[in-house]
Amino acid sequence: MRYRFLILLLALSLSACSFNVDVVTPPPSSTLPPATSPVLQLPTDTPLPSPIPTSNPEMTPTLLQENAGVYPVQFSPGGTYVDILDSLAAGTSKTYSVNTLQGQIMSISLRVDPNSAWTVVPLKIVGADGSLLCPTQVNESCYFWRGALPATQDYFVTLSPVVDVTDFMLRLAIDPPGTSSQSFPYQSINSVMFFNYTDEFAPVLFPEMYVTKITPELALQFIDTKSLDRTNLSEAYFLFGVSSDPTIVASCTQPGSFGGPETITGEVNIDGVPFTRSEAAGVGAGNIYAQTFYRTAYQGTCYEITFFTHSANIGNYPADSGVREFDRAALTQKFEAILSTIIIK
Repeated sequence: MRYRFLILLLALSLSACSFNVDVVTPPPSSTLPPATSPVLQLPTDTPLPSPIPTSNPEMTPTLLQENAGVYPVQFSPGGTYVDILDSLAAGTSKTYSVNTLQGQIMSISLRVDPNSAWTVVPLKIVGADGSLLCPTQVNESCYFWRGALPATQDYFVTLSPVVDVTDFMLRLAIDPPGTSSQSFPYQSINSVMFFNYTDEFAPVLFPEMYVTKITPELALQFIDTKSLDRTNLSEAYFLFGVSSDPTIVASCTQPGSFGGPETITGEVNIDGVPFTRSEAAGVGAGNIYAQTFYRTAYQGTCYEITFFTHSANIGNYPADSGVREFDRAALTQKFEAILSTIIIK
């Protein structure tokens, strides 16, 4: 399967079991969604820097216990996901284990500290029986994974960064038996906008791509492996940004130019607030970049929601490659499902 993270836009150089834990005390400011399941801080060979901020108050750190070089990850009673705070140096690795049931949906994703340089951290996910979930090919890399587990057993998740990753959040989510997804809440930093997203998406640090008017406070990457595997879709993100800058507010709903001409395509009512919808696209070196924007100036603040996809021209692949065109309509429905949960106060 291909997981490609290309930092280019028309410049073209471009996650149950049971366990009681305490969680990490965050600073007051936040760019991460509020966690309703434990946030764990793990031991490292070197001191950890300040943790990635979360919005959970009055929390204290708890360490996972190492077992023969493996850090077992367990969930609080009734918990379905864990956000693990950790740090790793270049050239080192760390392995976490989790015990799950056959058929449960597990997702693994990673978000580096927004104060750090953007990077990716290769993952390896292996079952106790030796089955390799990710990557599936020797010459491919894996940076996230979501899918149904083939057997009831322990699974081992190994992170091996090629550069220092001084602070990151590893999200490990497991849907309850008999369910195919779970939902996470998000509240904007200014506490005005609220929405939910499923575990088909995960919070990440967005690459330095100039595709929006506002730097996203939340970037959700589409991580459903089955939907991505053997398709021409390279990456897809749901981006959410807020700005009270008077200049941005004044031109909030006007078309921009982020790698290609942007065209207004209509007005959309979201929880009683009118949003201007527009679209833009850019093509180059066999890559296709498409954005759909929803913007509104509300109570002196500009809100911007972006659907961003990066795909490869299907014509670039040999007919016998087995690569198929990704289902754009199905992906758009998943984006719009997040929109449908928005509440504005």
